Amino acid sequence: MAALFALPAMWMDQTPAEIGAGLLSVLTGMLDVRAAFVRFDGAGADAPVIAWRPEDPQIAPEFTAAHESQAAAAAGITTTAVEVRGAILRVTRVPLTLPWESAVVLVSSDRPDFPTPAETHVLRVAVGQAVIAFHTARRLALEQRARRAAETALQRRDALVHSLTHDIEPALASLSHRMRDALHELSRTESTPPRKTADITAEEVAADRNAAIVQPPAALTRREAEVLGLLAQGLSNKEIAGVLWLSDRTVERHITSLYRKIGVARRSEATAFALRHPAPPSAEGDAAHG
Repeated sequence: MAALFALPAMWMDQTPAEIGAGLLSVLTGMLDVRAAFVRFDGAGADAPVIAWRPEDPQIAPEFTAAHESQAAAAAGITTTAVEVRGAILRVTRVPLTLPWESAVVLVSSDRPDFPTPAETHVLRVAVGQAVIAFHTARRLALEQRARRAAETALQRRDALVHSLTHDIEPALASLSHRMRDALHELSRTESTPPRKTADITAEEVAADRNAAIVQPPAALTRREAEVLGLLAQGLSNKEIAGVLWLSDRTVERHITSLYRKIGVARRSEATAFALRHPAPPSAEGDAAHG
């Protein structure tokens, strides 16, 4: 009898279907029965587990007859005498209902004294232990499904991040390269040592003063200022055209014009100019933006 209480530990790693088969083996091995039937129902959406012995295509006919009788609806363990092919068989029904699982076990015997009190006790204990093991197996299966679903979602997320990284890596590398060029140009410009005062002639001073007064940098149109800002962010001509909804030729024309106005000849110099002048001068009243 003590071995019955160890059944949940023996069935710990088994599936619900294997537990049902194991319970049938216990019942047919410990009791003098002609046939046995088990049904487990869980609280979730999983299909019930149904099994019977002998392993014929159809369950024993006495179980169908006992199920159809009114005695089958009674609570607790009941025993019904049914006639099958001229023989009187006794069918014992053991129902067990818990908040999280339910089970019905039917066993039949041709003995007129079946089941004895000892056999009834074996039935009650075996079914109770099987329901405990069945509930544990279902809970473990749910946890395994949840873990697999979480692992699948994590794999999908990692694949998405890897794909995004692969897509933007060239653009980031290009932007980093252009920023290094701009910073290098800015550093080179700012590190040019000033000429000594003795080397500067009065004519150069006057010429610089006149140039500063007479020839200020031409004001950029608003569209040219937008193009310069996007250019400084490392965007290519085609990318600038896409952002501003312009043609590639129009963008090239704006770049040529702004290069001339700010006095540069290369993209890195224009980027350095934009870094030194966060808000470059723009023409007022620029009605046509491109």
